[in-house]
Amino acid sequence: MSGSSSNRRILLLHHDPVEIERLTAGLSRSGFSVVVADAGRLALHELVHDPPCLVLAAEGTNGRSADTLARELRADPFLGRLPVIILIRDSRVNDVDWAALGVDDYIAVPYRPEEVPQRVRLCLSRLERSLDANPLTRLPGNSTILHETTARIESGAAFALAYLDLDNFKSFNDRYGYARGDEVLVVTCRILTTVVSELAGTDGFVGHVGGDDFVFMSAPATIEAICQTLIKRFDLVIPDFYDPDDRGKGFIDSVDRRGNHERFPLMSLSIAVVTNQQRAITHPGDVSKIASELKKIAKSQPGSVYVKDQRKAEATDARGT
Repeated sequence: MSGSSSNRRILLLHHDPVEIERLTAGLSRSGFSVVVADAGRLALHELVHDPPCLVLAAEGTNGRSADTLARELRADPFLGRLPVIILIRDSRVNDVDWAALGVDDYIAVPYRPEEVPQRVRLCLSRLERSLDANPLTRLPGNSTILHETTARIESGAAFALAYLDLDNFKSFNDRYGYARGDEVLVVTCRILTTVVSELAGTDGFVGHVGGDDFVFMSAPATIEAICQTLIKRFDLVIPDFYDPDDRGKGFIDSVDRRGNHERFPLMSLSIAVVTNQQRAITHPGDVSKIASELKKIAKSQPGSVYVKDQRKAEATDARGT
């Protein structure tokens, strides 16, 4: 479940009417709606039609300890998918093995009134980032990429955004298997994040669209140095992923479904760089459209190449290393 503005419903499991009123009031003031129940009487048919985004459960509800509450919630096929925060007495915090409990956070009682909605927001924010992150590289995914792109466009400042993908990655996967392909993606991620961090600092951003497609952003002044360094480091390490025979030949021999022999060169990078230096960009869709055109130019050239959009009208300046 996402913590987006479209779903701000909290399921509160508690046994103390005074605390229920206090928690409900505080969460409501922060823009959340609260459904109150206890662990023994849940109207699940109602919750399924309007599901909560998080469970806030107090130790002692229906006489259950934190361990029992957490175990029962995780075992439930519906509630087990939701993030869980446990309310627990301060004196009990060190009695619980939190790593084994399988909950997302706890709040020690007594608590400050503003603490509960703050912790709920943080928990939902972590969940959104976790769901958006690529499971292999742990880089931000499409939602975060779109948010970051929109933020840079709306800031009005000059920016550069680059789409990167690996040429001949599919033929490598077909030859060596997906496990080895995943190793290539992880190493590409490490090179990319290191280079962007070194050259762009806090102004840099790296995301993983999926598969062998990545995105990175920086100020226009550093984007070409990033591309050049990426290509240099990638081209240096990528031959080591091939068996000696293929590495020595510089290509993979393959047969397509029709039985035709094909030769695929070693993997390389194609990078399409879009900036708003020479023309206005007002929508993320503009970035994707320009990048798609530039990527075709990059892929038409052999080896690792980056192509930077320099157009005021129709002229494109292509540069490779």
